Amino acid sequence: MFNLEDCIAFMTNKYNKEITDLFSQRLQEHNITRVQWTALFYIGKNEGITQRDLAKKLDSNESSIVRLVDRMEKENIVRREKDPADRRITKLFLTEEGMKKRDEILPIGEKFSKDCIKGISEEDLETFKEVLNKMIKNINKSQ
Repeated sequence: MFNLEDCIAFMTNKYNKEITDLFSQRLQEHNITRVQWTALFYIGKNEGITQRDLAKKLDSNESSIVRLVDRMEKENIVRREKDPADRRITKLFLTEEGMKKRDEILPIGEKFSKDCIKGISEEDLETFKEVLNKMIKNINKSQ
């Protein structure tokens, strides 16, 4: 008989929620949301990333990204620039304040990641990643 608590999809969803909630709590102390943290990571890594590409990275819709960037722009951590080659495209850059904020908060994610995998061997982590990737491929094939 089917047991929901043994269902891999249920378990991964449950653990994902718990992990994201705990990470969000750690970020609250620094007055930043998990979504802002992730946006700062990608904007800093990909200077000039478009709002559309950021939306894809954050698995979000473009209107939500516009609101997110509006808030970050008001906080003077992000600036927008129109692409001179195509004025319909908006590119995103970190301000000096944004770079400082990014440098301050990225270690929080790094420490959190290390805390999550403490006591787990590299081999087990690689196996875990492989299994997750296979599950995604299986789900995509079955659609």
